[in-house]
Amino acid sequence: MGSRTNIRNVIDQWKIIHAKAPDNSQYIACIEGLVASSNPRYPQPSSIRTSYLTAYEIEGDTFVVITARRSEYALGTRHPAEFLSEDFLKSVLPERKRAAAPSPFDGAGTQITAYTEADSQDAPPPAGADDKPAEKPRTR
Repeated sequence: MGSRTNIRNVIDQWKIIHAKAPDNSQYIACIEGLVASSNPRYPQPSSIRTSYLTAYEIEGDTFVVITARRSEYALGTRHPAEFLSEDFLKSVLPERKRAAAPSPFDGAGTQITAYTEADSQDAPPPAGADDKPAEKPRTR
């Protein structure tokens, strides 16, 4: 797991901080650990605690957590005292799914609204070209 990526901060010596949401007592988890990256906000390894986790994603051999603030962190080395692993996080967090690939164009439901042949003298005018303003109804 601890492979370094260019687009995410890596949390090393991470551990899970357990809590319950105050409004509904639902289990929530945060990650605490050391962040070191090329990000100018973290020039030296800094101890951080994330906002609560909302999802996870596995990208190659990297386990990524997504927080409530939409930050993404790759999990590096686990803290020696942390006995829970990424498998525990899989059991309590939903996996973020990538958007499905768009389906190929289906022309069966398409309607042609106007068609003009390039060489035709009898072609109808473009849609809207001969529109006239509606006349007001006459009142007696």
